[in-house]
Amino acid sequence: MKEGDSQWRNIGWNDLEFQCPARWDVIVSGERHLLLEENFQPVLELRYHDNKEKAARIEKQILRNLQKENGLFPHKSIPFSWQPLSKHFSLYLLLQEKESPPRAALLCCKECGTTLLFYFFKTLAANHPDITTLFSSLCCHNAKNEQTLWEIQDFKLRLPKRFQLNSYTFAAGMTRLSFQDGSLTAHICRLAPASQRLQSTTLSQLLQVLGDVEIPEEDIIQTEEMVTHSRHPPIYQQILDRFKRKLPFHEIILRHHPKSDRLSGLFVFDKKPISRKSVTRIIDSYEIYPL
Repeated sequence: MKEGDSQWRNIGWNDLEFQCPARWDVIVSGERHLLLEENFQPVLELRYHDNKEKAARIEKQILRNLQKENGLFPHKSIPFSWQPLSKHFSLYLLLQEKESPPRAALLCCKECGTTLLFYFFKTLAANHPDITTLFSSLCCHNAKNEQTLWEIQDFKLRLPKRFQLNSYTFAAGMTRLSFQDGSLTAHICRLAPASQRLQSTTLSQLLQVLGDVEIPEEDIIQTEEMVTHSRHPPIYQQILDRFKRKLPFHEIILRHHPKSDRLSGLFVFDKKPISRKSVTRIIDSYEIYPL
């Protein structure tokens, strides 16, 4: 598989990265729970957990639970195409009955202890090249990279690893991911279609609605395709804001992407001054794919 191959796409979600066929839809069902579909038919279901020090014990526990609750037991052998995976993972192919098609697969990373449980559907066989290629592309740790890739739907960005996913919303035309890093709160927004939203409101108005802030129009920095606002109040205002349980500092940005008819937003709030360099690094990595 060649990098940039249009038949494949990158996925990044909550410390996990992999590649899958571009024709598949990736649906977020939980913080560490993904469903992969093709033409509205399920292909794979994935649940994963970062176990670290308890990896060996958790691995055995998962196998016992699967056999007890689902009647799934590990097969003695694995497909030949999976053999290269054994360098990085402990592999278990799970069956419900002898000679029956595999129902699931358990992969346990030998380096970081992450366990990945895949459930197969009748759409594709466990040894299908698409399945094998996806498994080969799995990355559940990256010790050299201090950032986490978030790549889903039609956007991607990189956030510091210390940013922990707090909540998420995938509503019609509106995606919102919220993160926490100590006292800092960050929200990532993606809206579509932009043309429809901008018919009745302006970028500046949307910036205030999405950021839940009230800002005088003249204080908002505006360009043709972007609006921004920075807030760094004096000490007395900081004290008043904290009495009101408001975070006094913020860096908020809303951008229009005409070619893809999308809006992308970054809203960062904190009780202490926010690093402009960190915000710039995030917004520079925030891409919307052209349609």
